[in-house]
Amino acid sequence: MELSEILTIPFMQRAIISGILLAILLGIFGIFIIPRKMGFIADGVAHGSLLGVAVGLFLGVYPIIFAMILAAVYGALLAKVSNNSRLTHDGLIGLFLTGGMSAAIILLTFIPGYKPELFSYLFGNILSVGWSDLYVLIAAFSITLIVLIKQWRPLIMTTIHNDLSKIIRIHVTTSRYFLFVGTSIALVAGVKLLGVILVSALLIVPVLIANQLGSSFKSTVIISQLVGTLSTFGGIIISYVVDIPTGPTVALTLVIVFSLSSGYSLIRSNLIKKRTSHKHD
Repeated sequence: MELSEILTIPFMQRAIISGILLAILLGIFGIFIIPRKMGFIADGVAHGSLLGVAVGLFLGVYPIIFAMILAAVYGALLAKVSNNSRLTHDGLIGLFLTGGMSAAIILLTFIPGYKPELFSYLFGNILSVGWSDLYVLIAAFSITLIVLIKQWRPLIMTTIHNDLSKIIRIHVTTSRYFLFVGTSIALVAGVKLLGVILVSALLIVPVLIANQLGSSFKSTVIISQLVGTLSTFGGIIISYVVDIPTGPTVALTLVIVFSLSSGYSLIRSNLIKKRTSHKHD
């Protein structure tokens, strides 16, 4: 089947649009999350939000709404304890993961019958992405961009040098809440496409690739966006053509690109060292 034919299929259109919007969102947040060494937030929030999915399935209503509300609570708590030395971020994220997953599994045992939707939320399924999911993602995307424009400078300052941002009196509280709450909601918005197990790949891997290839903050942002969107698009197309799960395909595509970029970066650095040593000789 030709690519032009694939792009005319309605569920593929929804999956591709959702995937690209999600890649842009998580790529933006990843730029500020990974330097803070908080990549674990992706697994903790995504797995913990499964409790919201379980509540929605139990009540027979749209599960993503409950998952987003719970994710927003997780994000707010992470922002709240930023200056609390007694409760660390990684400890709190681990608590979300174990507590949310445990409660979700127990609640799901009270739902009678076979639960096929659960596998879509765990591993992702392009067939499960409906118009309502796309509309929710578009709304989250639009709100994020509006707030991001206002919070861009504080986010950059707190990422590069948090202590300096305090000295020059930049208001970091709002940007901190936006970063954690926004990241948490964006992660949950992608669980139907990629699944709670693999949605973290879009937050973490594009930034790691950009760090290998970029030479400045601006180039890192651009590269992470390109890598995230192109890998997501390619992964969705490959998963449909080969008839394999979407989430693992997108994640594996990103891992392959990371491996190639790491090899390229290593070769480039070795060549630079050799040229430098020849000049000194």
